[in-house]
Amino acid sequence: MGRTAMKWLLALIITGAIGIGIWFQFSQDAPKDTEQRPRNLPRNILNIGENENVELLKKLNAEWTMPETYAHEVFEVDGITMEWVQARGDKPDKAVLQLHGGAYNRSLAVNGATYRRAAVKYAEISGAGVLTVDYRVAPEHPYPAALEDALLAYNWLLEQGYEPKDIIVAGDSAGGGLTLATALYLRDHDMPLPAGLITMSAWTNLDYKRWAPPYVGDERADHPYISPVYGEYDGFPPMLMQVGGDEALLNDTLKVAGKAKEAGVDVTQTTYDGMFHVFQMLFPELEEANEAWEEVEAFIDKIFSS
Repeated sequence: MGRTAMKWLLALIITGAIGIGIWFQFSQDAPKDTEQRPRNLPRNILNIGENENVELLKKLNAEWTMPETYAHEVFEVDGITMEWVQARGDKPDKAVLQLHGGAYNRSLAVNGATYRRAAVKYAEISGAGVLTVDYRVAPEHPYPAALEDALLAYNWLLEQGYEPKDIIVAGDSAGGGLTLATALYLRDHDMPLPAGLITMSAWTNLDYKRWAPPYVGDERADHPYISPVYGEYDGFPPMLMQVGGDEALLNDTLKVAGKAKEAGVDVTQTTYDGMFHVFQMLFPELEEANEAWEEVEAFIDKIFSS
């Protein structure tokens, strides 16, 4: 097999692994007793499969329905689908912009239940309205499509009367990287920054030696808006960065957090020992997930009350 063929085969294997299950890495000795908490694998992003973590997520999503106490609206802005969640009867004066994960190649049509659950969680702990943008995904829509759609959603919030000080941008995995990229773009173009940023298991480095994720497209993978690990963080708002201690993307968070701290940014970086990629989405069944959301709640309360 030629070098070019080997390159494309490796890209296909790794991209598929990320797209199917970048959220979770699993334990080789995962407990058979379903009452035990899910465990994780070593730090190999390819160790992804149908085990207890995935099955629990599927179960949580399948059993979940939108609470009657929350309103859920789906609409389009310039052809991009967005979803708004808020407590019924409220007129929230704060907003959370949620940027979903999925390796930049999974839309809300695939993983929408997970992020509707998360949207309600954000609304519940913050009292804010939550906007989730179904941004365009690769390979049909490589960079800068996702970034453009994230900026569209942010500007839509501003047009609705939300001030930057009343907006938090939050994302997990690819959405975590997109959260950072959005803020980098806003800062670089002298646009108002949100009051705070939240990332969970952020994918901040798409610059690999032997392959390029489809989202990279024709751009350089080390572009800061694609791989925020290469960005500079002067002037950034407060950041909460959570990551699992046993996940492949651990350093993606640690490197960005370190750079931001050196730039004088107020960074809260928490590594949850023994946890896997985006473990937070296993709330309320996983104790560590609940602890992580409590930290998110405290961070949001701090930002919105300052």
